Amino acid sequence: MSFAMNLRRGSAIEANEPTFGDSSAQADCVAFVADPETHGAVTQVCQIHFPGLQVHHGGTKEAVDYLAAGAPPKILIVDVSDSSNPLSAMLPIIAAFAEDTRVVAIGAVNDIELYREMIEAGISDYLVKPIGEKALTVALERAQQRKAAAVAAAEPEARVVADAGKRSLVAVMGTRGGVGASTMAMNLAWLMANEHKRETMLVDLDLQGGTIALALDVEPSHGLREVLDNPNRIDSLFVTSVATKCGDRLHVLAAEEAVDDEVHYNTSAVSLLLDELKKTSASVIVDLPRNAPGARAVVLAAATEIVIVTDLTLAGLRDAIRLFTMVQQVAPSARVVFVANRDGGREGTVSKGEFEKALGKPIQFILPEDAKANQAAANAGKPVVAASANSKMTAALKTLAKSLTASADGAKKQKKSFWSLSRK
Repeated sequence: MSFAMNLRRGSAIEANEPTFGDSSAQADCVAFVADPETHGAVTQVCQIHFPGLQVHHGGTKEAVDYLAAGAPPKILIVDVSDSSNPLSAMLPIIAAFAEDTRVVAIGAVNDIELYREMIEAGISDYLVKPIGEKALTVALERAQQRKAAAVAAAEPEARVVADAGKRSLVAVMGTRGGVGASTMAMNLAWLMANEHKRETMLVDLDLQGGTIALALDVEPSHGLREVLDNPNRIDSLFVTSVATKCGDRLHVLAAEEAVDDEVHYNTSAVSLLLDELKKTSASVIVDLPRNAPGARAVVLAAATEIVIVTDLTLAGLRDAIRLFTMVQQVAPSARVVFVANRDGGREGTVSKGEFEKALGKPIQFILPEDAKANQAAANAGKPVVAASANSKMTAALKTLAKSLTASADGAKKQKKSFWSLSRK
């Protein structure tokens, strides 16, 4: 029976204050609305569609309380007009509703960008007040259609993830500031997604001073902070909804918290986040900050590959030794790759041979200095590998990405890179 034919069905409604103690059974439709006009429109339309309609006075807070008390309904309608940031207000609801629940948001902000953000976050539709009966009917019908499409797509999508090869978690960290660790992480993630066709999640764990969102010209959100502050809300749907899409296969989790804010890294939340990311992404690239030792230890322990970026200076050598010692303790089974970056023959540099001898570990890759490629990338708001496809730096980064991907897929060990051999 089609959705339109269900218009003929009558139903009773519950329009009283919410009582959540008996919500163990899945309701057909539950609405939380803030004003009489919206209440009337929702009641008029939905009582014809859904025999078990419940219409309550309230908004996002009441909807979250309802979801916490029992089974999510098949259709959830939420009034977000009382929030100055409707999308942020919906995040707890996005985290809590079930896979088979369709959510329709109603608000007062008429903004096409907000509408797109709502849809990308997993909301079925966003309607602007005052809502008409026709608009709500179309929204409900569209929600039903999206549910059917999601069910049809679930099986092939699961096959795609299963065929993605062995999942990898690559932790990237610099021996000190300015050696290019964030640039490395960003370029590796872009190559994993676009060259190697792997579903990739790029995570910038520096919540205050991270540069990845800025370099990629994408808008950071409070989603990453929300995830880390509330580990009980972490699931794949919530994580995907707060990430920023950056191409067909690349998603970015980044933040830009106030510099005077106190940011605490809940290590349990970091661990849960990594577990969820590995369920949906074939490759997870984490840009590790130096000022979060607890979170850093958790990421390193979970990593399959660890990329340590350094410059060939005395300070770089000292800190490379320190980091390598720590890595051997917390992640003894991970593959460790040392990359020397920005080796322009500057005064105070240490020769590659001397560096390796003191470190006790070879420098597998050396990135050539390429100011022109870096400038082109900065101007375009893209990674170097996308902005300067034919540069020497891009060639070196591709070789490193290929090596990491081959390791993740269980391929034979790659030959040493030209960039490594040429510097001996």
